[in-house]
Amino acid sequence: MVTLAERNRIRIRASFISIVVGAAICAAKFAGYFATGSFAILSDALESIINVAAASFVAYSVIQGTRAADGSHPYGWGRLEYFSAGLEGSLILLAGVWILYESVPRLVSGNVVSRMDLGLLFVGGGTIANALLSLYLTRTGKKYHSVALTADGAHILTDVFSSVGIFIGLILVALTNLPWLDPLLAILMGLWILFSGFLLLRQSYFQLMDRASPEITAEVMAALTASRRPEMIRPHRLRLRESGQSVHVDFHMIVPRYFTVRQLHNLEGEIRHTMTGNMERPVDLLLHSDPCASSDCYACAMPECPVRARAQSKTLEWDSALLTDDFNHPAHRDG
Repeated sequence: MVTLAERNRIRIRASFISIVVGAAICAAKFAGYFATGSFAILSDALESIINVAAASFVAYSVIQGTRAADGSHPYGWGRLEYFSAGLEGSLILLAGVWILYESVPRLVSGNVVSRMDLGLLFVGGGTIANALLSLYLTRTGKKYHSVALTADGAHILTDVFSSVGIFIGLILVALTNLPWLDPLLAILMGLWILFSGFLLLRQSYFQLMDRASPEITAEVMAALTASRRPEMIRPHRLRLRESGQSVHVDFHMIVPRYFTVRQLHNLEGEIRHTMTGNMERPVDLLLHSDPCASSDCYACAMPECPVRARAQSKTLEWDSALLTDDFNHPAHRDG
């Protein structure tokens, strides 16, 4: 299993690779613009500037996210990555608006381009490099749970799609020699950039608002189920909070009311150990123990219980409704 320190090194390395490769691609696209005068290529190059600026902030957020929690930041620094994704989405929106502002007038006046062979060479090479970079960042971000790297990879992937469109459009410009086709390509790219920026902002907003992720909820539920023991009568009020690569988990567990403090402490330690072993991400667990009542006997599998009022009559399934609801789920009620 990869250690946390190694995860951090891989994430930081990936963020710096994004900066270096992005800067080289940006330079190539600007070279294509100066060689051709194509405004479509210029719009593609301007988006690459956004890529480099965003990648720089991603690197900063990833580095800061490796810092340990302290008195001022008790939950650590991982949520800075969500601000990075939001900033990247905002920069993309600004780039899209600027491209539309500059391109619409040229749709009427037209734009003369030259040396399309060089333009196709620079755009094609940059597109291939961006596709490889996007694949690398997305895989690294998902494998090592970095929202910032995943968002950066998704952003670069939109750049790949738009560059493919521009590449095809430039071929049409060369074949048709229509002066309005080049700014039309830039306008279409501007609209695509606006859409991709909106998606990134939406994702960042959901994460900052602690929206429950179905994937991480299912992962936590599976790990919690794997730790199930007879003394764990009924969990409820499960709450999750993602912070960078870490997951903060807190929930209530109904336990036998005669358990000692040491027994409760050992139970929490066993649950934490099982969840840590079953999840790839670091887990910060907070368990609140609730004493059982006689009405809980129907779901209690505790053998030789000294306070049992009646025999067990039901085995509760630990589904999402049972874990996230309080006491309103039908399974909570003794039928």
